Amino acid sequence: MKIKDVIECLKSEGTWVRWNRCTRDRVLFGDDDQEVKKIGVCWVATNRVIEQALEKGINFIVSHENIFYTAGTHLETKLVESIKYKKDLLSKGNICVYRCHDVWDSIPEYGVSDVWAKKLGFDFKDRVINSYYQSANIPKQTVSELATHVANVLKEDGEEGVYVFGDVNKEVSHLAIGTGAGTDIFEMLEFNPDVVIVADDGITNYKDAQYAIDHDLPMIVVNHAGCEIGGLKNMVNYFNDKLPNLDVEYLEEGFKISYFK
Repeated sequence: MKIKDVIECLKSEGTWVRWNRCTRDRVLFGDDDQEVKKIGVCWVATNRVIEQALEKGINFIVSHENIFYTAGTHLETKLVESIKYKKDLLSKGNICVYRCHDVWDSIPEYGVSDVWAKKLGFDFKDRVINSYYQSANIPKQTVSELATHVANVLKEDGEEGVYVFGDVNKEVSHLAIGTGAGTDIFEMLEFNPDVVIVADDGITNYKDAQYAIDHDLPMIVVNHAGCEIGGLKNMVNYFNDKLPNLDVEYLEEGFKISYFK
């Protein structure tokens, strides 16, 4: 099977993606017309991921996020130098990199949105297929108790804690969540939550946190990578189910998030 055939399999899942207009899901580097040897999946292809791929003979990396730091061309010189180094590493192994973002955020059961909700362990209402947002009625508890639960859930995926805006002693029972950078609290307000879980790349302090404080809406903040990596680990299961003849493994990115007090 060629790499482009695997890509087409992934693309076929994304019936909600506007393929003829705008999508993040594209080949970022390399030749997709080559035969697949081994596949490595990851949240983002850091240098550490690429070095593992070279060691293991992997020639196709599926990365959820952009491996070249930003989509723009107005870049710091140090980033340009780092991009060149990364491309040189990829060239050594004739490695093709495909970004699978818009499909993998929303694909039912396997993807980051549903895996994140499942890991939290609450009975979330059915999610609109192309939405990052979900809500659930949860057992009444303090924000502190909920935050501790969320922190424990994140540990196996590299994040050691969370932080909270608002009253940690407030009792809550209706939760809204997003996924990764898709954690706009104003989208979540449609669920009438009394507590939300957001990601650091999806909020700002001057807008979202200020609004949450002004309206007594406790906001539990997790790391973007921390709440999505579980979904990328689950991509291995997807390939094992859909294309079982392929050799696929998850590659560790190095996103270990530690908290100090």
